[in-house]
Amino acid sequence: AQHSPEAMLETLKSAFYRPTELKGNILEQWTDWLNRYATRLRQETTSPEARRQLMYRVNPKYVLRNYMAQMAIDAAEKGDYSLIHELYDLLLRPYDEQPQYERWFAKRPEWARHKVGCSMLSCSS
Repeated sequence: AQHSPEAMLETLKSAFYRPTELKGNILEQWTDWLNRYATRLRQETTSPEARRQLMYRVNPKYVLRNYMAQMAIDAAEKGDYSLIHELYDLLLRPYDEQPQYERWFAKRPEWARHKVGCSMLSCSS
């Protein structure tokens, strides 16, 4: 059952920062949503490949994350603008496969979890 909530949740686990916390009410909410999604998939006439292509057209692979911007800022403050140029080049085509930038297709690294500017933002206005 490729569209079972259990199979879909297993596929999604790598996207979570703390998959071991998927239990109780949180797990129930995800399972409910995945059940509705699985029902919808069974009703669709679009092939899985066509659906995948449609999703790729509207969901960028690469998204500028706070930690990425902060890394570029930190380097630029030391006179190194290479990360700014790299991120600029990457984000010119966020929907495209760009093997040279695969390192940016990742979750926030653990070091950035509590670093100011990477996870904790404030508004000074």
